[in-house]
Amino acid sequence: MSTVTYTRHLVEHRYGRPLKDLRRDGAHDGSGAPVLPIALRRLGGLAETNAHGRAARRNLDAAWQRCRSGEHALDDLVLRYAAEVVDLERQEQSEAEAVWDLLDVRLLLDHPAARRPSARRTGPASGDEDLVAVARQVAARLPRLNREALRQGLRARGIHVSNGRLGTVLQRLRAERDLH
Repeated sequence: MSTVTYTRHLVEHRYGRPLKDLRRDGAHDGSGAPVLPIALRRLGGLAETNAHGRAARRNLDAAWQRCRSGEHALDDLVLRYAAEVVDLERQEQSEAEAVWDLLDVRLLLDHPAARRPSARRTGPASGDEDLVAVARQVAARLPRLNREALRQGLRARGIHVSNGRLGTVLQRLRAERDLH
Protein backbone atom coordinates (compact mmCIF):
# COMPACT_ATOMS: atom_id res chain seq x y z
CA MET A 1 0.00 0.00 0.00
CA SER A 2 1.41 3.37 -0.94
CA THR A 3 2.03 6.09 1.63
CA VAL A 4 -0.69 8.24 0.07
CA THR A 5 -3.28 5.46 0.22
CA TYR A 6 -2.33 4.57 3.78
CA THR A 7 -2.52 8.22 4.88
CA ARG A 8 -5.88 8.68 3.13
CA HIS A 9 -7.22 5.63 4.97
CA LEU A 10 -5.95 7.07 8.25
CA VAL A 11 -7.75 10.38 7.63
CA GLU A 12 -10.96 8.57 6.70
CA HIS A 13 -10.72 6.35 9.75
CA ARG A 14 -10.02 9.22 12.16
CA TYR A 15 -12.96 11.28 10.87
CA GLY A 16 -15.27 8.35 10.17
CA ARG A 17 -16.19 9.37 6.63
CA PRO A 18 -14.88 8.85 3.09
CA LEU A 19 -12.40 11.43 1.84
CA LYS A 20 -14.85 12.64 -0.80
CA ASP A 21 -17.41 13.51 1.90
CA LEU A 22 -14.76 15.10 4.08
CA ARG A 23 -13.63 17.34 1.25
CA ARG A 24 -17.19 18.26 0.31
CA ASP A 25 -18.65 18.81 3.77
CA GLY A 26 -15.89 19.41 6.23
CA ALA A 27 -13.20 21.50 4.65
CA HIS A 28 -14.67 24.90 5.42
CA ASP A 29 -17.69 24.43 7.66
CA GLY A 30 -15.97 24.99 11.02
CA SER A 31 -17.80 22.02 12.48
CA GLY A 32 -15.52 21.59 15.43
CA ALA A 33 -12.84 19.85 13.38
CA PRO A 34 -10.20 22.59 13.34
CA VAL A 35 -7.46 20.36 11.97
CA LEU A 36 -9.47 18.89 9.10
CA PRO A 37 -8.91 21.67 6.51
CA ILE A 38 -5.16 21.60 7.20
CA ALA A 39 -5.03 17.80 7.00
CA LEU A 40 -6.94 17.86 3.70
CA ARG A 41 -4.56 20.46 2.24
CA ARG A 42 -1.55 18.45 3.38
CA LEU A 43 -3.08 15.27 1.99
CA GLY A 44 -3.52 17.03 -1.38
CA GLY A 45 0.13 18.09 -1.31
CA LEU A 46 1.14 14.54 -0.47
CA ALA A 47 -0.85 13.19 -3.43
CA GLU A 48 0.80 15.75 -5.72
CA THR A 49 4.27 14.81 -4.48
CA ASN A 50 3.40 11.15 -4.99
CA ALA A 51 2.38 11.88 -8.60
CA HIS A 52 5.69 13.70 -9.21
CA GLY A 53 7.52 10.72 -7.69
CA ARG A 54 5.75 8.27 -10.00
CA ALA A 55 6.64 10.43 -13.01
CA ALA A 56 10.26 10.62 -11.87
CA ARG A 57 10.36 6.81 -11.46
CA ARG A 58 9.01 6.38 -15.00
CA ASN A 59 11.65 8.78 -16.32
CA LEU A 60 14.34 6.91 -14.38
CA ASP A 61 13.17 3.58 -15.74
CA ALA A 62 13.13 4.88 -19.32
CA ALA A 63 16.59 6.42 -18.93
CA TRP A 64 17.91 3.21 -17.36
CA GLN A 65 16.54 1.11 -20.24
CA ARG A 66 18.19 3.43 -22.80
CA CYS A 67 21.44 3.38 -20.82
CA ARG A 68 21.41 -0.44 -20.72
CA SER A 69 20.95 -0.54 -24.47
CA GLY A 70 24.36 0.99 -24.91
CA GLU A 71 23.81 4.73 -24.82
CA HIS A 72 26.51 5.62 -22.28
CA ALA A 73 25.84 9.32 -22.62
CA LEU A 74 22.72 8.79 -20.52
CA ASP A 75 24.63 7.91 -17.31
CA ASP A 76 24.28 11.48 -16.05
CA LEU A 77 20.58 11.47 -16.87
CA VAL A 78 20.08 8.23 -14.91
CA LEU A 79 21.90 9.73 -11.91
CA ARG A 80 19.84 12.91 -12.12
CA TYR A 81 16.55 10.98 -12.23
CA ALA A 82 17.69 8.71 -9.40
CA ALA A 83 18.53 11.74 -7.24
CA GLU A 84 15.14 13.25 -8.09
CA VAL A 85 13.36 10.02 -7.08
CA VAL A 86 15.23 9.93 -3.76
CA ASP A 87 14.40 13.58 -3.04
CA LEU A 88 10.73 13.10 -3.88
CA GLU A 89 10.51 9.96 -1.74
CA ARG A 90 11.99 11.86 1.21
CA GLN A 91 9.59 14.73 0.62
CA GLU A 92 6.65 12.33 0.37
CA GLN A 93 7.61 10.65 3.65
CA SER A 94 8.00 14.04 5.33
CA GLU A 95 4.59 15.21 4.09
CA ALA A 96 2.96 11.96 5.21
CA GLU A 97 4.47 12.34 8.67
CA ALA A 98 3.11 15.89 8.83
CA VAL A 99 -0.42 14.59 8.15
CA TRP A 100 0.06 11.83 10.72
CA ASP A 101 1.16 14.45 13.26
CA LEU A 102 -1.94 16.50 12.47
CA LEU A 103 -4.12 13.46 13.06
CA ASP A 104 -2.48 12.97 16.43
CA VAL A 105 -3.14 16.62 17.24
CA ARG A 106 -6.78 16.07 16.30
CA LEU A 107 -6.92 13.16 18.71
CA LEU A 108 -5.45 15.35 21.43
CA LEU A 109 -8.03 18.04 20.76
CA ASP A 110 -10.86 15.51 20.96
CA HIS A 111 -9.47 13.61 23.94
CA PRO A 112 -7.23 15.80 26.09
CA ALA A 113 -4.54 13.81 27.81
CA ALA A 114 -5.19 13.05 31.41
CA ARG A 115 -3.26 15.32 33.68
CA ARG A 116 -0.63 13.67 35.71
CA PRO A 117 -1.68 13.62 39.32
CA SER A 118 0.39 15.73 41.62
CA ALA A 119 1.43 14.49 45.00
CA ARG A 120 -1.48 13.01 46.94
CA ARG A 121 -3.36 15.51 49.01
CA THR A 122 -3.52 14.86 52.70
CA GLY A 123 -6.17 17.47 53.34
CA PRO A 124 -8.65 19.56 51.40
CA ALA A 125 -7.34 21.84 48.70
CA SER A 126 -7.36 25.55 49.30
CA GLY A 127 -10.12 26.06 46.71
CA ASP A 128 -12.32 23.30 48.14
CA GLU A 129 -13.80 25.54 50.84
CA ASP A 130 -14.97 28.02 48.23
CA LEU A 131 -16.30 25.18 46.11
CA VAL A 132 -18.12 23.66 49.09
CA ALA A 133 -19.69 27.05 49.90
CA VAL A 134 -21.06 27.41 46.36
CA ALA A 135 -22.10 23.75 46.32
CA ARG A 136 -24.07 24.35 49.55
CA GLN A 137 -26.00 27.14 47.84
CA VAL A 138 -26.69 24.91 44.83
CA ALA A 139 -27.69 21.97 47.04
CA ALA A 140 -30.12 24.11 49.03
CA ARG A 141 -32.18 24.59 45.87
CA LEU A 142 -32.13 20.93 44.84
CA PRO A 143 -35.06 18.70 45.76
CA ARG A 144 -32.72 15.71 45.78
CA LEU A 145 -28.97 15.83 46.18
CA ASN A 146 -27.22 13.61 43.66
CA ARG A 147 -24.05 13.83 41.60
CA GLU A 148 -25.61 14.88 38.29
CA ALA A 149 -27.90 17.51 39.80
CA LEU A 150 -25.00 19.01 41.73
CA ARG A 151 -22.78 18.96 38.62
CA GLN A 152 -25.44 20.73 36.54
CA GLY A 153 -26.07 23.30 39.27
CA LEU A 154 -22.38 24.09 39.50
CA ARG A 155 -22.03 24.26 35.73
CA ALA A 156 -24.96 26.67 35.58
CA ARG A 157 -22.80 28.94 37.74
CA GLY A 158 -19.82 28.45 35.43
CA ILE A 159 -17.98 26.04 37.70
CA HIS A 160 -16.62 22.89 36.10
CA VAL A 161 -15.38 20.31 38.58
CA SER A 162 -13.57 17.02 38.05
CA ASN A 163 -15.50 13.89 38.87
CA GLY A 164 -13.20 13.16 41.83
CA ARG A 165 -13.61 16.61 43.37
CA LEU A 166 -17.34 16.50 42.77
CA GLY A 167 -17.54 13.21 44.64
CA THR A 168 -15.61 14.64 47.58
CA VAL A 169 -17.87 17.69 47.76
CA LEU A 170 -20.98 15.54 47.42
CA GLN A 171 -19.90 13.31 50.30
CA ARG A 172 -19.22 16.35 52.46
CA LEU A 173 -22.62 17.88 51.68
CA ARG A 174 -24.40 14.60 52.42
CA ALA A 175 -22.54 14.31 55.73
CA GLU A 176 -23.58 17.86 56.63
CA ARG A 177 -27.22 17.05 55.76
CA ASP A 178 -27.09 13.94 57.93
CA LEU A 179 -25.87 16.04 60.88
CA HIS A 180 -28.82 18.44 60.64
